[in-house]
Amino acid sequence: MNNLTEAETSPKPHRTQLLVRLQNISHRAHHSNWRRLQARFIEILIRLIWSAHLAPEAKIASSTHFAHNGLGVIIHPLSEIGENCWIGPHIVLGGKAPIIGAPTLGKNVTLHAGAKIIGKIHIGDGSIIGANAVVTKDIGPNCVAVGVPAEILKSNIDANDYR
Repeated sequence: MNNLTEAETSPKPHRTQLLVRLQNISHRAHHSNWRRLQARFIEILIRLIWSAHLAPEAKIASSTHFAHNGLGVIIHPLSEIGENCWIGPHIVLGGKAPIIGAPTLGKNVTLHAGAKIIGKIHIGDGSIIGANAVVTKDIGPNCVAVGVPAEILKSNIDANDYR
């Protein structure tokens, strides 16, 4: 019999990482012309402290979690990251010249270490991208994609089983 109270079994309230808070401040500052210098300063601060490039123009949800404090992560200025995403170290969300655009991550997406998401593509809600995968095509919701180039290994998964 389980003797835990409801407070002990309920999930902990979300705490936004300092890295994400700073990027969100930078994002808001970037969109007000007189504060662009502040946005640039925060961008450089993030680069120096965390060795990450989180462009001020990128839209990153405050509930996003960067493993290892975003070590080596590069986020394209046109990228969008949904709620509750988990992003491992050395991730690249990049463009694919000459096509204008960048990756969009849905909610609850997990990107494992070294994954590269390249081009104007969408990763569906609840999808998992394996370590060192190179994704150049859209991935539907609740899928596991691995390999170079990435291919869907499983679909209709529960993302919580992989976190």
